[in-house]
Amino acid sequence: MRKLIVTLLLSITGYSQTDTISTAYYKEFQDRLFLQFFVLNTSNDFTLDYTNDDIQVKLIPNRKTTMGISFNYDFISFSFGVAPSFFANNKDNGNSKMISFGVNLSPGQWMQHLDFYYQKGFTLESGSGGSVYLHELKSLKIGGSTSYFLNKNFSYAATAFQNKKQLKSAGSFAPSLLYYYTSLNGKKQEGLGSNAYFINVAIAPSYYYNWVIAKNFLLSGGAALGAGLDYTDDDEKNTSFLTMASLHLALGYNSDRFFCGINDRAFVFNHSVESAVSIDDTISYFTIFAGYRFDPPELLEKKVKQIKDKIKL
Repeated sequence: MRKLIVTLLLSITGYSQTDTISTAYYKEFQDRLFLQFFVLNTSNDFTLDYTNDDIQVKLIPNRKTTMGISFNYDFISFSFGVAPSFFANNKDNGNSKMISFGVNLSPGQWMQHLDFYYQKGFTLESGSGGSVYLHELKSLKIGGSTSYFLNKNFSYAATAFQNKKQLKSAGSFAPSLLYYYTSLNGKKQEGLGSNAYFINVAIAPSYYYNWVIAKNFLLSGGAALGAGLDYTDDDEKNTSFLTMASLHLALGYNSDRFFCGINDRAFVFNHSVESAVSIDDTISYFTIFAGYRFDPPELLEKKVKQIKDKIKL
């Protein structure tokens, strides 16, 4: 049976160029320290379709609901999450684990996003309805994306309600480069006993729009379609054509101090490992979050300024 790997999630960062800035289209909060708490439902699922044998198999991670915290100050932002057992869909999953970590950097019109996911414990489901729990199957996903937003009046950072706030509606095209390393480790799993890994690289034209529906309220959406190459090492080494698609929706409240909302994202990668086998590699996120902006301690301001002066940000 084919093994897969899942993820590692890294998310959140924002950086700009001066202290708090206001333009006609957005406002920046560089002089504030952000603290955000979130509940995240996420998973890296895999679907294997053996067309010649008319068999479809799904690998679904057993732990999906994560609690996390993120910090943001100026150009530095990161998040960390774990999946506790008290959530309903995390119970009765014997020894399963889910850990995620994320980083975002947004200098000017650029956005750099990084993800890290680690999962242990998968349920293998067949198309006929049978299932088996693979308690020692592990997955790891590391990667991210680099994007450039053509419209300087659009703020992608505002969709995460971090260091910017969209004041007037705006949208932007954004050419993006995506890259992910994914591994499935089944060495300790009875019946598997080996590893598989995938390297995906894709170019994805995308479009995003921030709609300011009322004072302090924002509705945001975006989509991307792309293509690239996938390198697979699973008993045999293989390079194949890769297609991908993503969808992003967000709704939230964003004042000068308090912000909250929901954020929904999904990525689907499709690649043919062999002519008779296709794999859908799906990453989905649904986040409920709330955060507050504090005045930073003097020491933090001083240290960050020293770093920016040193690297000439």
